[in-house]
Amino acid sequence: MHTELRLRARTVIAAASGLIFLTAIVGSLFPSLGGSIGKLNLSKEVSGLIGGSDFSTITGWLRTEITSIYGPLVFSGVAILAATTTIAGEEEQRILSLVLAQPVPRSRLVLAKACGIALELLALSIAIFAGMLLAVVLAGGGISTGHLAAAALHLLLLSLGVGALALSLAAYTGRRSTAAGVAASVTLAMFLVNGIAPALHGISWLKYLTLFYYYQGHDPLREGAYIPGLLVLVAVTILLTSAAVVLFAHRDLRG
Repeated sequence: MHTELRLRARTVIAAASGLIFLTAIVGSLFPSLGGSIGKLNLSKEVSGLIGGSDFSTITGWLRTEITSIYGPLVFSGVAILAATTTIAGEEEQRILSLVLAQPVPRSRLVLAKACGIALELLALSIAIFAGMLLAVVLAGGGISTGHLAAAALHLLLLSLGVGALALSLAAYTGRRSTAAGVAASVTLAMFLVNGIAPALHGISWLKYLTLFYYYQGHDPLREGAYIPGLLVLVAVTILLTSAAVVLFAHRDLRG
């Protein structure tokens, strides 16, 4: 576990610094741009994808600029990269075979990898919370600290679910590119379905099949934490991580 954390530390520090800086810049732009843009007249499909069309408040501004597109897609990308590199990537490099030559249970190894990924994503969620807090200060206030923390928590649990999906695919295939490609495709499909389906009659129910609905379906920046949605994300993460443990335990390593 300690080795995992040391290997990830440099990447986490760089990514966290970038998140804080970019989010703060977005907040500093609100006083000069938010009022001039105001509320846009967008179609339901477009509005659903970008998280709304109201740029006149700091809540709408951060929702559109950070928590609807940039945040979830960046966090999902980091989760997929971390999960596929740590299992399938190390298997392709013949590192896992050396580790498992020691008396290390496969289940313990997968869980240690999952914990390392979770800690990395936790660090990033703290960074984006700090960035949003700074952004709100620079914008002149308007969102409570509790609601900012709720948005960061929702983002963390979304990325944990995506990471668990990628981890299970990596454990099953042993191929980094395959696991990353499938996980990224499924994640992007869920993002698009959650944004577009509510505007289309007859298929709006599809949003309930996506992780993104439970992430932002009840607008944590405005309403605070949505406990049922968070519980769904936790359950999905546990289920997929358990699947990764089982799949990896019953597969022969390549090479």
